[in-house]
Amino acid sequence: MLKNSAFIVIFSLQCISVACAQEPLEVVTEDWPPYSFLLPDGSVGGIATEKVRTVLDKAGLEYRINLYPWVRAYKMALTQKNVLIYSIYRSRERESKFQWLCPLLPTHPMYFYALSNRKDIKVKTLEDLKQYTIGITKEEYGYQYLLEHGFKEKQHLDITPNYDINLRKLIEKRVDFIIESSHTMQMRLQGIGYNFEQVTPVFEMDTDTVADNCMAFSLKTPPEIVEQVRQVFFQRTER
Repeated sequence: MLKNSAFIVIFSLQCISVACAQEPLEVVTEDWPPYSFLLPDGSVGGIATEKVRTVLDKAGLEYRINLYPWVRAYKMALTQKNVLIYSIYRSRERESKFQWLCPLLPTHPMYFYALSNRKDIKVKTLEDLKQYTIGITKEEYGYQYLLEHGFKEKQHLDITPNYDINLRKLIEKRVDFIIESSHTMQMRLQGIGYNFEQVTPVFEMDTDTVADNCMAFSLKTPPEIVEQVRQVFFQRTER
């Protein structure tokens, strides 16, 4: 009986050392080129994706990476076990909802973009933006930021399931603004046959409240897994 008990203890410790990875870690992200996007073969690529793969491979974990609309990816990371989400801005509103590993990427400036031919738009302050309609996706950082500053769904915010729909609505003048980084905006426009010169950044969103651009585990992910990845992550960032 004692021998059996000792075997169980040893097996449990071994299980912890490999993060009990009987089921693969579910890694979720969104379409956000050049950081994460779908490749022609159906796999997920991008600058951030390669960094995540490197860390998880060195940590010795089995995982699968899937690209979803941000709302779905975010909800999975909020509610499910063994989920890792990237790239996600670490903000005050999100701080207690995840187990964070930061930074994964530099924090890039985000702008409110309008069509370049919209000479009627006049914006000097964030409050001025309440005169217009902003196309946005739920639970992205910009959405949470605007809600904190008094913007309302339907009144100021036009909610769409993804960024591509936001961009189409901007081009078709069905919304006045969308929020995006310059690199991503350029790539999205090229992808649908438009030039970057057809849009212009009118106002920069305040990202001072953002600590980092990160990868984050769901709260239901065992701390042993998080620690195993954390050790590799900080070995990488300290180089």
